[in-house]
Amino acid sequence: MTFGPFPEGYCFYIEKSDLYRRIQNHVQMAEFLLLKNSRKGVPVLWVVEAKSSSPRPETKPNFDEFVAEIRDKLINAFSLTLAACLGRHGIVEESIPTRFREVDWCGQDVKLVLVINGHRDAWLQPLKDAIEVALRASIKTWSFGPNSVAVINDKGAKKFGLILDNTGDET
Repeated sequence: MTFGPFPEGYCFYIEKSDLYRRIQNHVQMAEFLLLKNSRKGVPVLWVVEAKSSSPRPETKPNFDEFVAEIRDKLINAFSLTLAACLGRHGIVEESIPTRFREVDWCGQDVKLVLVINGHRDAWLQPLKDAIEVALRASIKTWSFGPNSVAVINDKGAKKFGLILDNTGDET
């Protein structure tokens, strides 16, 4: 899948950033963060991880390991971005888009999103439920609120404007 295009300064490809390269040993990271306008017109911070497949819930321990990996990637991406914006890393100006540095982090809504290319619709809810359980402590600690976790497939990614519609463009 090819994500985007997104408005200039509203997407931070954290996994490819100098900021992440400086700390990457033993730190798993999501693909990117996106400031996406909500229906209320207020930007919501989407932390996005993409996968080409996922194990089924009955394939223990692979499923549990997968869920733990997704949890870590999503929270690490959020935490590293916030830490950098708060000045905890010295290269924030070169790494973080200006729009992210202007965010009022105190009241910022956050959505933690897993996108799985080609995943069957019927498989999304059980995976979402498991990821929500794994993220429960972080959701409560950060007070992300209800519906802060989404698990979508490529159809959902198109619906939410994360990837181009399938009109001959690569996705």
